[in-house]
Amino acid sequence: MANVADDPTVTDPSVAPTADATRPAPILCVTTNPAIDITYAIDELRPGTSHRVPTGLACAGGKGVNVARVLHQQHEPAIVIAPIGGPVQVLFVHDLDRAGIPHRLVEVDAPTRRTTAIVTRAGTTNLNETGEPIAPADWERLVAIVRDEAPRARVIVSSGSLPPQTPQGLCASIVETAVAAGRPVIVDVGGEQLRHAAAAGATAVKPNRHELFDAMGGTDPLDAARRLAAESTGTVFASLDVEGMLAVLPDGRAWHAQLDHVLEGNPTGAGDAAVAALAQAIAEGATLEEQLARATAWSGAAVLAAQAGAIDDPAPLVPRIRITPIG
Repeated sequence: MANVADDPTVTDPSVAPTADATRPAPILCVTTNPAIDITYAIDELRPGTSHRVPTGLACAGGKGVNVARVLHQQHEPAIVIAPIGGPVQVLFVHDLDRAGIPHRLVEVDAPTRRTTAIVTRAGTTNLNETGEPIAPADWERLVAIVRDEAPRARVIVSSGSLPPQTPQGLCASIVETAVAAGRPVIVDVGGEQLRHAAAAGATAVKPNRHELFDAMGGTDPLDAARRLAAESTGTVFASLDVEGMLAVLPDGRAWHAQLDHVLEGNPTGAGDAAVAALAQAIAEGATLEEQLARATAWSGAAVLAAQAGAIDDPAPLVPRIRITPIG
């Protein structure tokens, strides 16, 4: 397969919208398992029957893409880096271009997955494809793009699930690439890849409760976060749904942030908004408590928004956040 530099299947960044020279350098959003997100809104879902439905909404998705959308909405330059393949790639590129989000995409043989959300008055049913295996050589091409872009980036984010048979060292390779370029790096992933990324020198990792327990075992999120932080040199931000968020340092010091009330809305995308907030805050050199407060506020604002990849104004939520040191 051709090198990244001369491979015509790699999206040329020059075709994407050009950033204003006066704007900050971008945040790289590596999306390891992109998708086309399809949403149907219907009155009622009746299992085992046929439904005639309005035309669904289809857009480029995956956790890293959602992070980039939130950053773009907040006027923070971001670039999507992702593997893409199969018949949906034209739609994927068109949607990012329409949104004004620059991208560098590696064309792969594996078809890009689809996720389907069926939204009814009673709730949302999600059907998420796991994705198809991607060849090791294609992962090497993706890491090469990260290596090429890293010196021009403010922060590097690697976010999302991983297709089957992904090399165990992939997330660690992305972290090591960022560290070699002297750039902060945030990883949102689960399982052993989370531990590998933390040990490789990630500035921050942001598992949710399920991902944290999957990686570390146990049933106490604070204990699991402390054990993960002890294996790392960065901060563990653990999102706990309505119970807020933890921030834990390698020496065991910890803080808990929580809104003073439970928000009603759609939690889909709240974790991606938190990662976007951390990326912006770390890029700005914000303190740990500021990072934690911003991540909590943006996460809450995503719950109030209509769809993933967007947030309501987070400013009204900031004064309603309580941050407590944990002994």
